Formats: sequence, structure tokens, C-alpha cells
Amino acid sequence: MSGLLPILIVVGVLLDSPAQAAAETSPAPVLNPLRRGELLARAHCATCHLFPPPGGLDQKTWKEQTLPRMKMRMGLAPAMLDRQKEADIIKQTTGWLKTAPISIEDFELISGYYSARAPVELPPQDPHPEIEVGLAQFQYERPAFRHSNPSTSAVHIDSKRHQIFLGDNETKSMTLLSEKGIFLKTVPLQNVPVQFSPRQEDLWITCIGSFLPTEKRLGGLSIWEPKSDSWQMKRAVLTGLPRTTHVEQADLNGDGRDDLVVCQYGNNIGQFSWFEQMPNGSYSEHILIQKSGAMRAVIRDLNGDKKPDIVVLFAQETEALYVLTNKGGGEFAPPRTLLQRPPMFGHTGFELVDFDRDGRMDFLVTNGDNGEYASPNKKYHGIRLLLDRGDRYHEAFFLPLHGAFRAIARDFDSDGDLDIAAISYYPDYEKTPTESFVYFENDGAGKFRPQTFRECVTGRWLVMDVGDIDGDGDDDIVLGSFIHGPSDVPDFLMLDWEKSGPSAVLLRNRTK
Repeated sequence: MSGLLPILIVVGVLLDSPAQAAAETSPAPVLNPLRRGELLARAHCATCHLFPPPGGLDQKTWKEQTLPRMKMRMGLAPAMLDRQKEADIIKQTTGWLKTAPISIEDFELISGYYSARAPVELPPQDPHPEIEVGLAQFQYERPAFRHSNPSTSAVHIDSKRHQIFLGDNETKSMTLLSEKGIFLKTVPLQNVPVQFSPRQEDLWITCIGSFLPTEKRLGGLSIWEPKSDSWQMKRAVLTGLPRTTHVEQADLNGDGRDDLVVCQYGNNIGQFSWFEQMPNGSYSEHILIQKSGAMRAVIRDLNGDKKPDIVVLFAQETEALYVLTNKGGGEFAPPRTLLQRPPMFGHTGFELVDFDRDGRMDFLVTNGDNGEYASPNKKYHGIRLLLDRGDRYHEAFFLPLHGAFRAIARDFDSDGDLDIAAISYYPDYEKTPTESFVYFENDGAGKFRPQTFRECVTGRWLVMDVGDIDGDGDDDIVLGSFIHGPSDVPDFLMLDWEKSGPSAVLLRNRTK
């Protein structure tokens, strides 16, 4: 005991020293409002998504659009929420808080931080090759058929039947064109088609329910069969889903029956699920990710274990590309993040492709959604290639493209490397309208020559498909126009589209 006494005395002296007393009584350092706002933003804005840097948007968009919406989501503007369409449903979601996690004073500090640090104008795209006008490799063909207000929600090239399938939002129908673009038939669907998937002789049709955002569960999947010169519904497979954007089929649990992977984008409410096919032909849902924004999924054995894995792209606030590894028996590992970006990134699609021909699958990813509310063009919109390097994915290149919505890689010119066909739904119509469609010709040395056809602004391209429509051995391209979407479009273009704009056009490949 006596040996401890000197130690206790020393400790007592240290605790009672003037320096210690001063430390205990001195006030905490005072942070300036901008620094406090930044710390609050990093603490609270990163709880639901990646931290959004102020430079991702301009001051006007932060003040007038993004921050007011965040204020409402955080439970700080209940009156504004009550005015929203479907407010009663929205209030039931986890993304809209009933009790605010911060005070209104702290939110104003966050707003002040973003308003002060954001640029007055967003910077332009980095230097890149100018898009050449003239596309000698492809022949532009404009079918005589058109809907009076083109709202093409899906396109598909059926290489077996040598036909083009068009889905239309306004008429809720499917139209068939011949390989020459001649009108064959329009089939009423009573829903908005977004995906056509031939399977044997049947056609599986995915319907979104409503092209415009809604919480109503109107999405679904149905099978249609050929009947004389038309099509008729064989059976409804899934109904009453949140806005459904994409469906893939594969035997996921090894029982010999094909199951379904379904992207239920929804709006505020949505989910990503696989549907197990039961012995009686019905389907049982297994939710994989309980959040909205699932856009597109691909099923592929990525690790070589003979079990199909799933890759899915989420938009909305998540903005991430996930891999779900199949563990067998219908079980999947938790989602592994391959790519994630802040919520203003606006992902729109991806393709799984072995771009460098090394036997490993790579990801061609597009981001360019600019339609949730009025917002300027963004230099970070475009096309990215993520190469599989075994232990990681490496961004091999970025091709700037305002409003990029879809990119498909094929060897269009049959020279042994992959070229890229891309569409933009939100091009810079004032400065670079040629961004509407771009053909990036691969020179084989890591460089791309961007080109477009002279009539590239005859429509507003929302959807695209690639396939050999005429059986000559090369890939053709079909583009679908949806003219009445969000964002500003020059009046003269809109008037032209409404008067005579096509529902779809064909770019016929003349390589072979």
C-alpha cells in the first residue's frame, strides 16, 4: 500500500495543476458558420447516400431545387410535403423523415455551406474530339409509320423474325415494323411496355405501369404468343409491382426451373427481387435490396463457380452498381459495391461486355439523367468503361456526353475491336445537338472517333437497340423517340417533332 502512495500523490498533483484546470475550463474552439455547415453536411447528408460535393451543382440549383427538396425529406417542411402528389403514401416511406434529425438552424447552416461553396456556373466538359457529322457506315432510314405524339418507351430488333418492335407510352401499345420499316400491326397492351424479350416462340413483355413517377403499383410482366398475323396475351406472370423497368431470366437456385430477376424502380417506394418459379408455375418473391431505383440487371457467373450471379444498377439517391454473389440454394451474399457516386450523378444504364477480350467481363456504364428538375448540363455526364483487373475494377476511359442514356458496345465495323453506339436524352441542344446520337468508332489503340448522322435531331432518343435486322451479318441500330419528356427543348425542335417527328428510325449497317 505504501508503494502506491507516491504514485497517487503525483497523480493528484497533475490533476490539480494549473494547466489541467485551464484545460478543463477553457471553451471549445468556435467554428465559423461555413465550417460548421460542412461538418453538419458530412454528418447528415451522407447517411442516405454518398456525400454530395458542392461543386456537383451550381448555386441556383442548390438553392431553388435540391436544398428545398432535402428540407422536405428531412421532415423540416411538413406543409410542403402535404402539397405533394401521393403525400399519404410518401409519408409511409423510410426516405421521408417524420421527425427531423436536426434543427432548422442547423439545416440553414448546411444550406449556407452549399450556397457559398457551389460555383455560379458549372464548368464545361473537358477537351475532347469534336463530333463529326456524317456517318458513312450507316444508312439512315425513317419509317413512314409514326404515332401522332411519339412517346416510344421500348424498341427491340428481332433478328429471327426480321422485325422491329416498338412500345409506345401514350397509346400503351406495341407496333411491329418489317425489316424495311413497313408498318405491320399495332397491338393494344393496356400498359406501358419498356422491355421486349423473345423466348422460343413467345414474347415476354415488361411494363412499367406509368412512365411518370408514381407510387401506384401498376407494373408487371406478361407472356404474349403469336396468333395468325398478330399477338395475344397468353398469361400475366407478375402484376401489381412498383414501376418495373427490367426483367432477366435464369435458373438461380439450381432446381431446373427458370426464375426471374426484377427491377422494381418504383419512385420513393421500390425494391429489387428475384422471383422463384414454383413447381406449379407460379412465382414467389425474395427481396434482395429494399430500396427504390433499380434500373437494369444482368445475370452472369462472374466468379466461375457455375452459379449465376447478379449485377444491378441503382439510380435515385443510391447511384451504385452492385454485385450479388450466388451462394447456392437460392441464397445470395449481401450486395458488393463496384461503383457508387453522389446522388446528382444520374446513372441511366450499363452493359456487361468483355471489352478488352481478356476473358473477364467489364462494365460499360452511362450516367446522364438530368430530368428530375431543371438543372444545367454536367461535365461528369457520359460513358465510363470499368475493366476487370482481377482484384479490382479500373476506369479505363471516360467519354463525355451530356445526358447520356444508353451505350451499347459491338464490333460494328467488323475490324476486331468494339465500337460504341450511344444516345443522349438530354443533350446540350444549344451548343452540341450532335450529342443526341454518337457512334464512337474504336481505332484499336484506345482512341475513339465520335460521329453522328445528319438527321440526329429528327427525334429525341430515349431508347435504343442493336441487332442484325436484315440478316446480312452486321449489327444495325434502331432508335426510339420520346418527345414530351422533362427539361427544356428548343421550341422549333418540339414543333417539328410534334408535327412530323418519327417514332423510331433505323441506322442500317452497310459494312457487309
